Amino acid sequence: MTQETLIRLECLRCGTPVEKTHFHAGCPRCARRGEPSNLTTIYDIEKARDAFRPDELARHPMSMWRYEVLLPFAATQAVSLQEGGTPLLAAPRLAKHLGLRALWIKDESRNPTWSFKDRAASIAATHSILLGSPALVVSSTGNAAAATVAYARRSGLPAIVLFAKTVDPIMSAFVRSYGGHIVVTPTKLDRWTMMKYCVETWGCYPAGNYVNPPIGSNPYMIDGYKTIGYEIWEQLGYRAPDWIFGPSGDTSCLYGIYKSFQELKALGLAEPPRLGAAEIYGSLSRAIEQGSETVRAAEIDRPTVAISMGTAQNTYLGLVTVRKSNGLATQVSDEEILAAQRLMVETEGVFGETASVTGLAALMRRLDEGRVEPDAEVVLNLTSTGLKSLGVTQASNAEMPLAEDVKQFASILQTKYGFAPDSWL
Repeated sequence: MTQETLIRLECLRCGTPVEKTHFHAGCPRCARRGEPSNLTTIYDIEKARDAFRPDELARHPMSMWRYEVLLPFAATQAVSLQEGGTPLLAAPRLAKHLGLRALWIKDESRNPTWSFKDRAASIAATHSILLGSPALVVSSTGNAAAATVAYARRSGLPAIVLFAKTVDPIMSAFVRSYGGHIVVTPTKLDRWTMMKYCVETWGCYPAGNYVNPPIGSNPYMIDGYKTIGYEIWEQLGYRAPDWIFGPSGDTSCLYGIYKSFQELKALGLAEPPRLGAAEIYGSLSRAIEQGSETVRAAEIDRPTVAISMGTAQNTYLGLVTVRKSNGLATQVSDEEILAAQRLMVETEGVFGETASVTGLAALMRRLDEGRVEPDAEVVLNLTSTGLKSLGVTQASNAEMPLAEDVKQFASILQTKYGFAPDSWL
């Protein structure tokens, strides 16, 4: 069922080998010790070597499945909506504003449901079909839910979506449009209780974390995120940047990117970049600062505009990603996030979801502190479109000025926007 290059699963923390069928809930040994840890896939790198030659890669369509040799399933098995192959945009005006030598934006909003989650959802739907699962199930704030339901529709399976009652209405409306089996729970933790029941009682496929304390997405789905790293490597001319910054809720995505460059290093194709993890409530940052081997839940004392990553507790994936890449974990504020969102629009015309621009907010902070050198080359992983966070960032239409004639129209342009073409004549 899985690729012949996939050797085994093993615990990311203790290295214990685990059966390929035991992917739902992480390492049982570490769980018993009170040190929750996810599993990771181990591949035969030598068998994959020829498939990563540039001439061989060029024979395959520019989607995530061109890297199938280091994915758990073959492209011929894939439930796909042509996810991946997203552009790497040069950002010279933003780089100049920041005083940075080179800056790129990996625009994951170009995926089928407008977020990076499509890569993992494609893996989940593929795996669920191969296992004969009756349905996919996910607890989510929006992006993962939309991706899960879309790919479930593509596969012909039903999808169960668990939202907390505080879910953003724009996100929930987007997901409802795909027609999932949506159920709302009183709290975020209640979602995981319901999801665990679906998985362990009914055999549904877990398209995301349901373990408490969290461990992140299952290891097969995380491999979908590796393809972001492979694409960056290809798009930069078969090399790595100095840094990659991006959002870090449970760090499944950034860990996948980290892992991709470790595999590229093992293939002798690139030296890995450093990873910058941006978070809201600081659980990972504090664990890094304290030298802890376990991430503890932060005390949440405020809501956040970054609705897609408002999680109190990061995971062991984050510790591995930041520490082993000699990277940084940065807690950012709502004010920094909104400023980063505006700056990206003003300089490059790219409108990112609030959660997705946290990487830029973290980069700006670390540049100011001197933790990132100005002569560095940086990639920002922009995970989703700003359309998904309009509910928390945009005022009502009543704030738009009304012009009843041409004279008033010209006056508004000049007084409100500083646009005065008469002065050019």
